[in-house]
Amino acid sequence: MKTFTHKTLYLTMLSLFASYSGATLAQEPPSDEDMETISITGVKDLNSLIPIESKSAFGLDKSLVETPRSVTDISSDLIEAYGLRSVDDLVRITPGAFTSSFFGIQGAMDIRGESADNYFRGFRRIANPGAFKTNIRGAKGLEVMRGPVSPLYGNGSVGGQLNYSPKSAKSDATKYFDEATGEIHLTLGTYDQKILAVEGGTPFMLGDKQAGVYIFAEAEDSGSYYDNYEPTNEIVQVALDVDLTDKTLMEFGFQYQTSDAIQVPGWNRVTQDLIDNGTYITGAPVAKNSDNPIGADRLLPQESGFISPFAPYFINSSFSGVGTFCSPGTADNSNYTYNAMLLSCPGVADGIENAYALSNPGIAQIDHKTTFIDDIDFADSTAFTAYLDFTTYLSDDMTWKNQFYYDYMDHTKFQSWGFTADYPGAEAMEFRSSLNFETFHDNATIQHITGISIRNEDLDYNHAYYDETFDFRDIIVGPTPDDRIDWAVDDPYEDATIIYDEDGNPTGIDGTVRRNYNEEQVSTMLNAGLFYIADITLESWSILLGARYDYFDVESEDQAISLLGIPFGDGEVHTDTESAFSYNVSVSYKMESGFVPYATYAESSSLSTNQLGGIIPSSVDNGEYLAESTLAELGIKYSSDDESLYAALAVFDQEKTDRIGQTSALVAVYSEGVEFEARAILNESFSLTATATHIETTEVSDGALAVINGADFAAQNGLEAYQVYGGRIAGNRSTFVGEGVELDRGGLPDNTMSLFLNYNKPLERGRVTASLGFGWADETYTDVLETILLPSYMVWTGSVGYVAENYRILLSVNNLFEEEYYTSADLFDSVVVKPSEGRTGSIMFSYSF
Repeated sequence: MKTFTHKTLYLTMLSLFASYSGATLAQEPPSDEDMETISITGVKDLNSLIPIESKSAFGLDKSLVETPRSVTDISSDLIEAYGLRSVDDLVRITPGAFTSSFFGIQGAMDIRGESADNYFRGFRRIANPGAFKTNIRGAKGLEVMRGPVSPLYGNGSVGGQLNYSPKSAKSDATKYFDEATGEIHLTLGTYDQKILAVEGGTPFMLGDKQAGVYIFAEAEDSGSYYDNYEPTNEIVQVALDVDLTDKTLMEFGFQYQTSDAIQVPGWNRVTQDLIDNGTYITGAPVAKNSDNPIGADRLLPQESGFISPFAPYFINSSFSGVGTFCSPGTADNSNYTYNAMLLSCPGVADGIENAYALSNPGIAQIDHKTTFIDDIDFADSTAFTAYLDFTTYLSDDMTWKNQFYYDYMDHTKFQSWGFTADYPGAEAMEFRSSLNFETFHDNATIQHITGISIRNEDLDYNHAYYDETFDFRDIIVGPTPDDRIDWAVDDPYEDATIIYDEDGNPTGIDGTVRRNYNEEQVSTMLNAGLFYIADITLESWSILLGARYDYFDVESEDQAISLLGIPFGDGEVHTDTESAFSYNVSVSYKMESGFVPYATYAESSSLSTNQLGGIIPSSVDNGEYLAESTLAELGIKYSSDDESLYAALAVFDQEKTDRIGQTSALVAVYSEGVEFEARAILNESFSLTATATHIETTEVSDGALAVINGADFAAQNGLEAYQVYGGRIAGNRSTFVGEGVELDRGGLPDNTMSLFLNYNKPLERGRVTASLGFGWADETYTDVLETILLPSYMVWTGSVGYVAENYRILLSVNNLFEEEYYTSADLFDSVVVKPSEGRTGSIMFSYSF
């Protein structure tokens, strides 16, 4: 498909913007006499298409068109109408968003080239590093916020946030109903998809207090387009609202979710021929599995490596037999090259081609259903979130809110390419007290929010990834004992004893040792914050000011030990205290025509953490657990008087420091781009949504882990790809590209766009609905080294339904024309890629009472 240039994208966005607003600008403004007789006849917004308010973006009662931020509002009606299944699907209606594959787990979005934080009712959740799927069907509404987080919601970087409002939040209206209400939803789909959901609420009196309760529950037990992938997911939400007094409201609720969806990276042994023609290189890895009855079906540490006192502790006291970690070479010691860089790759004295060559190599055609998956893989997640709010209306212009928040996650997983993770009982607790009030002056009205927050996090982060290897498995054949890496256990020495010499130094292992965790980071973080927001309205002008002061008290320890019992850390608990200041300034002007131009600048300080959100021990003493980010944004929004059209255009430039990959290396990320979205109700029958994005994201990280594409490495060293696929070739990024080199971030297309048309036809009883649209993404390279080019693609999605008074039926089809496309991986993007699903469909039956 022809690649769109950024100029074409700009023209498309501007022409769409102008076509909707031109008629409004062309008309002369009516006189006062005319205005007295004008009446606006609105068209019903049956899919909650046009966003009205955006209370979540800042905590202010401010319309979305007047909010000087890039915000996309997504209602549950829109989720259902478009057949959205996960956060990955949100990119269809969200500019600036494109989510790479986190091994098939749709837990979080990528916004403006960076992973976004997940929020629940305005409180930041524990990070979800491919742990479990975020269930968007359980949302009453979603807000995708691009740019800096509101000072009200805590410290955060300028990338973006996904704020989740649970369906149980309907309890705020339920207490005023005359009777109980509810719905039952049954979804059946291709590949044995089965989802059952029940929701309902009722008003009741708690003594003489008006109250309401609402419950949502869903269970999924489905197959998948991909062979041998069968995820399950259960979620329960409960919310209770009580009017304690005429002026005080209590809101209590929780969400409980369990999931067992394993990670699936997709295809390995990635070549350009594989992407272009589906040609896969076959062959078996080197035989390493012994007849040891312990772990007979997988490789134990003594089989995948050579445990030795001469191996440094930081490589786990073991020389890997399935991978080499290269360092910069010289004319005297280099044995390979890559991108004209001399390399010294240890552990392959007889040559990589002799250490890693596959046996019986060949080629075969592969389909998209065949992926890197194993029936011994497992992933179990339990997540629990609870809240308790007290809102007191002190006067018509003053509200005091006290909120308590708790978030819990327990997660463990194993993937047989060599990765084990365990996050036992991760907890976050937060208290927030805020005062919202208005003051009135001669020419100005000011809405203020001020308050304090206290947050505590207690996180245990355990990872095992040494000997992690992808290319040694022939995924057409499936897993074998020679390409499964053993999972990590809490006590790897149950059947082994470390041997020591007379001086107490470890010299070897007696018995069979199991896989250990090479990262065991235990951390706590206490954060106290003061915040203030002022929304100043001066006639048509609006000035939005936000500031936050944070105090951090952190504690972290590395408890991991190598296979010979040598600590990875220094045995110390590292502690530190630090303070940080964040602020944002916005100016906007509301024009009589309905346009609202704005400008925003923000500087933010946020935590720089491991994948779970915990403090890294080595970052404490040097203060690198805090990182700064900046944003400059210009935009213009438009909303018609009859609320039939909403459009927004934004140009941004942001810089931030983050952590990348399993090694949590520091990375400087630079993003700039243009975002456009429009939503229009054309008439009684038709409406549409449109988005377009042009974004350029680059990064600098000398210490990031680079796992090199085997076929590319082989070609540059006069070898065949099969000769290196039995192992992993890795090193620091600077080893392969040089130091301080700024590279395009891989897997993120520069240009994306979408267009969806909706149809509603009223009948004598009920109405017929339909939607049809596409999402398009430009071609992009899989990784920063630009080894594999992924083609552009256009995916069509459609639905047709019938809505009656008490029931509705909706048939949805995804990837209508079976477009074959590929998504780069969030990690190891040089060596794995996710093939697209083919056409899938589902039918949903809903009955309300």
